Amino acid sequence: MYNKENGTVFDGFKDMFKKNACKNFGIELDDNQVEQFFIYGKLLLEWNNKINLTAITDPEEVVTKHFLDSLVFIKWLRLLYPTSRFSLADLGTGAGFPGIPIKIMEPRIRVVLIDSLAKRLSFLQEVINCLGLGNIETCHSRAEDIGRDIKFREKFEITTARAVAELPILLEYTSPLLKIGGRLLAAKGLEPENEIKSAEKALQVLNCEYESLDKYSLGEGADYRSLIIIKKIKNTPSSYPRQAGRPKKSPL
Repeated sequence: MYNKENGTVFDGFKDMFKKNACKNFGIELDDNQVEQFFIYGKLLLEWNNKINLTAITDPEEVVTKHFLDSLVFIKWLRLLYPTSRFSLADLGTGAGFPGIPIKIMEPRIRVVLIDSLAKRLSFLQEVINCLGLGNIETCHSRAEDIGRDIKFREKFEITTARAVAELPILLEYTSPLLKIGGRLLAAKGLEPENEIKSAEKALQVLNCEYESLDKYSLGEGADYRSLIIIKKIKNTPSSYPRQAGRPKKSPL
């Protein structure tokens, strides 16, 4: 359980976080949101001593490579859905990135955090409880299974994914969750063009289209990343996703 008196490990980075969020992505954070992020960060480091959540354990790097890197999703979500009326599935959420940061910044939306490892979801439930987040749930499932579950299939305006799979595989995992007109927001490295090209068949088969690419910096002297935006234009064929293991073994 988070102890506020011990939650000072991130305090020295609050101004940096707010400044770079505004400078890089045009996003303003209020004091309550910053506090929620840093409670989250403290819990992340505490739980990381018990289960493997992240290889990034330096507080400054957590702020830059996890918190700031999640805010690029906010920039695009506000452009795509300015009324903040949408539901979002974060596939392969891991330690909760970007799903938890998105929920902190957009408390009105519905978020489902999906992961195949139950221990990670126990951590995320602790974060949800400590931050007092509502209209958010965790789901223990493989990507190939949840895409066939009628409770979740074609129920979301947005799916997000960060360090989950190459784009052709990721499309088969995520497009079944999207409504027609919904978008996949996929975080990638600096040069994602080869992935986009390799996904041409998957886009066609899964009734999706490439919409946009955003390349961005996490700050002065920090990493450069990219975000791929894919739009779903028709229903996903009923034969997808294929059974567990097939998308990765034989990508479209």
